[in-house]
Amino acid sequence: MYSFSTSDYLAIRTDPEILQLTFDSEKPIDYYQVFERKISQFFGTEMTLFFPDSYLALVALLRNLIQTNDRIFIPEETDGSIPDALEIIQRRHETVTVGTINEHCLESLPQTVSRVVFLANGICEMNGSIAPVDLWKKRLEQFSAQTGIPALIILDDSLGVGLLGPNYRGTFDYYGITANQYFEPNETVPCFSCGSLTEALGSSGGFLTGNRKWLRNLKKSEPCCCSRNQMPLSTVVASTKALELAMRSQRHEALERNRRILVEKLNHSGLNFSSNSNLPFVLLKVPNAKETVNGMRIRGYQIGITHFTRKPQITLAVNSNHKEAEIEFLVHALICQLEHEKKKEKKNTGYRKNATKAEQENNVIQKENIS
Repeated sequence: MYSFSTSDYLAIRTDPEILQLTFDSEKPIDYYQVFERKISQFFGTEMTLFFPDSYLALVALLRNLIQTNDRIFIPEETDGSIPDALEIIQRRHETVTVGTINEHCLESLPQTVSRVVFLANGICEMNGSIAPVDLWKKRLEQFSAQTGIPALIILDDSLGVGLLGPNYRGTFDYYGITANQYFEPNETVPCFSCGSLTEALGSSGGFLTGNRKWLRNLKKSEPCCCSRNQMPLSTVVASTKALELAMRSQRHEALERNRRILVEKLNHSGLNFSSNSNLPFVLLKVPNAKETVNGMRIRGYQIGITHFTRKPQITLAVNSNHKEAEIEFLVHALICQLEHEKKKEKKNTGYRKNATKAEQENNVIQKENIS
């Protein structure tokens, strides 16, 4: 089975160095401490907390940042984790148009509002876009200067970490914005995020990284934080090496090369798709996304499908380890699958027309018999 789904972009899980480490992880070294230190050094922070998954990291972040009188806004297109997390902490939200902050919604705030919070995905897998946090931050800074109401930006950056930015730190790094991860008195619009070890970093779990004092206080009230005894040693050891591998520029160069190859093959095929030059996946609108995904699985290819959209799309994602021939075979298999679906639908349409015609003729005969 060839995997072209949206995970493990840098092909780290199957790297021989990682596989070997899972068998050599009984050395008398505090790998948990080493891993936490490496993550913190990577982000330039003091401390890191780990969670079973990035969703629980998001819940913990929101529970400790959101205040009673905050007004929360999220983009119209966002994955289900953000609304679900807000429901868990029992907070309502309003939606705004993707890529903008609606002027009217900011101007019509009630006097009881203490802060404006903008919450979004760093990378929106539903439409293949990167959150324009630079524009949001500028607009919210203007808003705060005019009204005196503080503002805050929070990102679920599960897909961005390890992929975006000159230092691969995620969406904020991509725009040259330093994430706070704790409140600074002079910061007009603080920026916070949670990350995932699963997507680009080839491991598992989620994390929060930032100021030691803030995270220690957060940990006291969060039962979902992973202690060293809750993280399997083999996972910690492999994750430590995975972080090192993920920072190698050769993997990112190979990923970019494969992204270009995929786009070129799709352009040549004539298929209609949308892509972002900074993201290693494309979106395709097909008549029946679920049927296409199942059909491709039968043909030996695992591809993705978007969720939380009115009409699902399929996603094709490359990783740094794919060969050009594999990508070419993928596109060819997709064309064959779509042709098969088209012929099947045409055949079914013919059957339906014949059935309708026979039913109409039968109705005419019945009316004649009655008369």
